[in-house]
Amino acid sequence: MQPARSNSEPLENHVKYQKVQDLNKGSYGFVVLALDRTTGEYVAIKFMERGEKITKYVEREIINHSNLLHPHIVQFKEVFLTEQHLAIVMEYAPGGDMFQYVKSKRGLQEFEARWFFQQLIIGMDFMHKMGVVNRDIKLENTLLDGSRRPLLKICDFGYSKHAKDSLPKSKVGTPGYTAPEIISNMRHYDGKMVDLWSAGVMLYVMLFCEYPFERPADAQDTRRFQNILQRILQVDYHLPPNKPVSPECRDLLTRILVADPHKRITIPQIQQHPWYLQDLPPGLLTFNDSCLANQQQSAAVTQQNAEAIRQIVREAKRIHGQPVLETQVSDDCEYIDDIIDNESYYNTDTV
Repeated sequence: MQPARSNSEPLENHVKYQKVQDLNKGSYGFVVLALDRTTGEYVAIKFMERGEKITKYVEREIINHSNLLHPHIVQFKEVFLTEQHLAIVMEYAPGGDMFQYVKSKRGLQEFEARWFFQQLIIGMDFMHKMGVVNRDIKLENTLLDGSRRPLLKICDFGYSKHAKDSLPKSKVGTPGYTAPEIISNMRHYDGKMVDLWSAGVMLYVMLFCEYPFERPADAQDTRRFQNILQRILQVDYHLPPNKPVSPECRDLLTRILVADPHKRITIPQIQQHPWYLQDLPPGLLTFNDSCLANQQQSAAVTQQNAEAIRQIVREAKRIHGQPVLETQVSDDCEYIDDIIDNESYYNTDTV
């Protein structure tokens, strides 16, 4: 028997999509830029190896994402199968991610940080009203379009949960953005408030181009990771004196970065805060009302419904027609590349 041919170019001879270039790769698989021949648009396609890597959490990620049609969320388009991969087609955001954008500018001016934060909040507000919590809001998971004044788009719903799922309780996310209630092993937590904490960390990093709970001395400390987690629990951060921000901005940060999630500011309260309201584009406060009212019409834009997606994902679990047993993991243990063991995060690129 001949060995299976390596499918390094899964779009070869594809009737609809033509590969343009590689974009990135990771433990999940890889992403390519492709041309949709039917529309003339560029799309990003994420390829995941079929078989045991296609879990119920992959299905959850795709279905949650497919229900979120919004200008500040990367648009899901469709899923399909190749011989060796499950392929997820999404809107292409040519402006890169916020991490690289903030790093290239060594921090943003306050008015620009507010512009992006306003968009982040409006995207999160829609997501939450649709019953989805992301649980991994961060600079790297927000992309930019190619316009002169870039529009922010939330991406990556790999850690997301829907309101109809079990209550969030697992330690997921990225260490520097992790909310105190996750670190403290709270039995159940409010995913919306976790997203808000992470949005507050994002705002801090956009302004100051550094993480709020890190210190220069940590680089030489063998307990660096533990020190950072302890500072998060104590909400031990300061505002750099070399880059002053307005009193209104400082006030909003102190209301978001609150250890007790019950005392943390909510999205409706943020949307009434003086700093958030400054230079707010007309109609943005009621924009999501229109989006929610048009959900039935918007759903028609999506090429596949939830059941069609489930069928494709189920088939993706099979290799050469044979089913692969999925490792049984409880919700208590899902995605355990989590914050407690993920020290490697702090050994990678920093802002």
